[in-house]
Order: sequence, then structure tokens, then C-alpha cells
Amino acid sequence: MIDLPSEWFAPDALPLEVDFGCHRGVFLTGMAELHGETNFLGIEKQAARVGRCRSKITRRGLANAWAVRGEGVEAVRQFLPDRSVAIFHVLFPDPWPKRRHAGRRLVNEEFLAEAWRVLRPGGVLRLMTDDEGYFQEMRRHVAAQWVTLPWDAGRPVVPTSFEATFRALGRSPHCLALRRADLSTPAAAIDAATEFRER
Repeated sequence: MIDLPSEWFAPDALPLEVDFGCHRGVFLTGMAELHGETNFLGIEKQAARVGRCRSKITRRGLANAWAVRGEGVEAVRQFLPDRSVAIFHVLFPDPWPKRRHAGRRLVNEEFLAEAWRVLRPGGVLRLMTDDEGYFQEMRRHVAAQWVTLPWDAGRPVVPTSFEATFRALGRSPHCLALRRADLSTPAAAIDAATEFRER
């Protein structure tokens, strides 16, 4: 598999958005088509889905999109340098609804520390889920250290396949758009992420 385009992380690179858990690439490729001034990286744990994403990208001739295989917080560490991401999308992560499995959920303090490490100053984390319990847990995790922003920023956004399905059923997913508030400098955020890794 082809590695990440190295030029995407150059000082003069286009803004980078990450679709974490990109599934089959509906959101990833749709956003890349709408916003040619931005690079879009999908991260997905299933190799077959990564292959489908790459096929779509190639067929549509999208030079500003790519997908890689990775899972959990380790994928953030593996692929994303400090202060490299403008917007980090986590759309419909696995909710692990059973109580005994809740510890497997992606969005926790460790993940949030890594998310801020890779966000540029002023970067935004966007979370979406249809699971009420998971949403309330997300809100608890971000309450002290993140500022909530309006979800609708006036920018065209492609719905994921999950979102389209839920809205077609008359259901509205839970959404959070966030900017980290408690760390005054990106360097302090990087220190916080390092602390989690060393625990």
C-alpha cells in the first residue's frame, strides 16, 4: 500500500482534514470533491474498506484525498505529526453499547489529548454519534478542557452514509464541534499527550 503523501505535511501544504473511521469513503471522497483547496485523509481499521476508499479516490481522480489502514489512538500517533490537522472528524465511532465494553470506546481522555496534539492552533474536532449514552460520555470528557462551537459553520458538508440513513428515518444524530480551551499553547498540549503515552 502507498504511504501518505509526504508533501501533505510540508510547511506550505494545503490544510489537512482527517476522517477517522472513514468506512467506505462516502464522506471522505465527497468532501474532497467539494473542497479542492483542502487535503482529506481517511483512517480506517478494515483493509477491505481502505481498498474501496482508494478505488473511489482513483476513479474520481482526487489528488487531495487518500486513505490508510489504522486503528484507535495508535493510528493517530503513527500517521499524524504535531500541529498538522485543521479539522479532525470522528463521525459515528463504534458506540460499544454494552456496559462491559464501554472501555473500548475511542473518545476518551487519551484520544482527546492526541487529537489536540495533532490539531493546528485554532483547529476543530468534530464528533457525531447516534448513541445517547456515548454522546453524554463525550460531553463529560470534553466539559473541562474544550470549548463548544456551532456545528453548522456555514460550510458545505457531505453526510456520511450513517448520517443519511438516520436522517431518512427522521432521527437527528448528536453532534459536537470543539476547540481545546485549557491549554494556552500548542506546546503544552503536546506535553499533555506525551504524559498519556508514558502512563
